[in-house]
Amino acid sequence: MIGALVTLLFLGLVARMGWARWAGGNDGNALEDVLARAEASGIISAEQRTRILADAREHASGVQLSGATWLAVFAGLFVVAGVSLLVAHNWQHIGPAVRVAAFLVALGVVGELALRSRERSLALSLPLELLWLFLPLVGIGLYGQTFQLSGDPIQPFLVWLTLTAPLAWLSPRPVVASLHVLALVSVLFAGNFALGGMLALTRAPGGVGSATIAAWLLSIVILAVAGIECVRLLPQGHRRHFFAVIALWIFALLATSTPFQMRHSGWLTLAAISIATSWLVAQLLARGSTPERLTGVVFWLSTLYAATFFWHATGPLGGDTTPGGTAVTIAALIAAVGGALALPKGRIGADTLWETTAKVLLAAPALVALLFLADDLRAVQLAAALMNVILVAIAVALMWHGSLVRDVSQINVGILVLLVVLVTRFVDVFGSLLQGGIGFIVAGVLLAALAYGLERARRRLIALPEGTR
Repeated sequence: MIGALVTLLFLGLVARMGWARWAGGNDGNALEDVLARAEASGIISAEQRTRILADAREHASGVQLSGATWLAVFAGLFVVAGVSLLVAHNWQHIGPAVRVAAFLVALGVVGELALRSRERSLALSLPLELLWLFLPLVGIGLYGQTFQLSGDPIQPFLVWLTLTAPLAWLSPRPVVASLHVLALVSVLFAGNFALGGMLALTRAPGGVGSATIAAWLLSIVILAVAGIECVRLLPQGHRRHFFAVIALWIFALLATSTPFQMRHSGWLTLAAISIATSWLVAQLLARGSTPERLTGVVFWLSTLYAATFFWHATGPLGGDTTPGGTAVTIAALIAAVGGALALPKGRIGADTLWETTAKVLLAAPALVALLFLADDLRAVQLAAALMNVILVAIAVALMWHGSLVRDVSQINVGILVLLVVLVTRFVDVFGSLLQGGIGFIVAGVLLAALAYGLERARRRLIALPEGTR
């Protein structure tokens, strides 16, 4: 009964939010009315009205918070934290009925204040909406603790996410939707691979049991909902981060004790490189923003860098595989190589030579990683050595292209990649020199000379005339 009251109260507040947003209109409609009257009065032209509306829509999702606003946000959070501590210290003296009634009152007050302050004060409405987002989860925990209930560790979070989904969709604050997406993804990964329960896709300790069909279907539904919210609710420039969620989820299926698990380190390395490459290719195909593409590039380079350490392998890579994991890895390999080589013109850059070079450098690591499957140690070490060569080639290509398009950030990334590879291999080869003081001095001098040379090269590249190769 109490759970039903909490649900009805929350849904009633959400319905009120939706009605107010639908019936009362929004800032965009009000602006259109004002501009229409201004055009009719001859104050502005039709072209100016169109340009003003286009600019307003482009910047509608941005929320700029001043320092004073952030202080007000933290002030409100501190007050809430203080009240929570007072309640915690006197918890045993508060009866169950009082606890639940107080929570219902708090939920109603917070929801009403969030609605009333939405158009008046961002400093007040934003923390109230965030508090409103998390209060149902607090209520579920309060209900379970008060009446000593226990059960599936994931189910309360799924109920919370379901209850707060309308709030994420109706709120004009992108931060609310962002937190809801983050919570969806966190619950998905925790339920699939860590906590167990109704979302568990991993086998129990000792290899007992397996995931149910319901767990797989529910996981796919949550993944789809998170994807829809990313595309529809997140600010422009962050919507394609969902590619990262898909890539990491697929790799987790291969790395944990699911029916797709791959214990063979060679196959797992091939899968990691192929999935990271597919992720980056998908970002390029979708014309992802700079932050989105940068995330893919960092993970892709990280997988290549990790593969270089098989230089130290003392024998062929081995381990168990599964038919499902093998199929997923091969599919990722085909998608990576085929997608990289088939990228349409203009997705990577305008220069033809750069596009060809970039496509080859994208596809090459996944093909080289096939050598990790060989039963010959020399093939494994050759693959690790080639990964070093590919990373150096990537660094040089980034510096070269950065000088072509006058992009200092590309030159800096290329310098960073080259520096990391050279320093790592220096330690590998001359690590024994670092056991004494003289060795450290020699290593320091060599690294200083390397840094000086790279900085001179960077400045020279930046100073090159545009279009110089």
